[in-house]
Amino acid sequence: MSNLEVRKFDWDFEGIPFVWNPEQPRFSVLMNQITFVIISFERYICKATVAARSRITDEEVATEARLFREQEAVHAVAHMKHARALIEQYPGLQSSLDKVRQAYDELYESHPLEYHLAYAGGLEAIFTPFFKMILDNRGILFGGGDSRLASMLLWHFCEEIEHRSSALMVYDHVLGSYWYRIRNTRRFQKHAGSLFDLIIDEFKAHVPDVPHEVYEGNPFASVPRAATRRSALGILRSQLPWHDPARQPLPDYYEEWLDRWTAGDDVTRLHGRLPMIPAEAR
Repeated sequence: MSNLEVRKFDWDFEGIPFVWNPEQPRFSVLMNQITFVIISFERYICKATVAARSRITDEEVATEARLFREQEAVHAVAHMKHARALIEQYPGLQSSLDKVRQAYDELYESHPLEYHLAYAGGLEAIFTPFFKMILDNRGILFGGGDSRLASMLLWHFCEEIEHRSSALMVYDHVLGSYWYRIRNTRRFQKHAGSLFDLIIDEFKAHVPDVPHEVYEGNPFASVPRAATRRSALGILRSQLPWHDPARQPLPDYYEEWLDRWTAGDDVTRLHGRLPMIPAEAR
């Protein structure tokens, strides 16, 4: 029985600054990059998961795939609201969003379903150690930021932890070849990495009031080195044949977030500071 739950929230990012956490400008930019890539990435995953339905013969896997797809679709909607708020301020960013979507559309048309499921399974496996580092260091990374986006990202990353096994479960059921997936891993990572590089260039071109030095440096420079090393090692291990995302160490915050949500707390304002809305946008 799947433990995934589809949660929907009314996110509002009107007037949100591009550098939404002035204490962590480079991290702010990275999260903006994630927004502009993840919308099309989630759409790509959903499209592949829908296409795989006819090849899923196990009812439990089918339920997991459906709930996984629904969670990812909700994430894409939330990030689209963030992207729209930035596009409202910087209209040129619409073309940036379109370029990423085109890249994923072309990828989908040029490869078979097995490739798409492997892409999703391989990259989603990386997310648990990566997002654990972020969640474990949320005070450093989100504490000084706009509470709307900080809270949305924390919700999203907790749900990535929640469905950490889903993409691999679908891939293993439909194809199940570790060597096919690992043979293509560098291609998956190169494709995703190229889009993050593209978005940085797009930001530089279309966000003229942000100095270019904000785009330089390590987004996690403030995070203890031991934590970044553990994350890097976890990412490497996530691609090994015996890797099982369900057995990976999880951030304590995941359970804390679930408890707060279950208790009825307003998880849309759970972390960070009050919204930083310019007067003209109010």
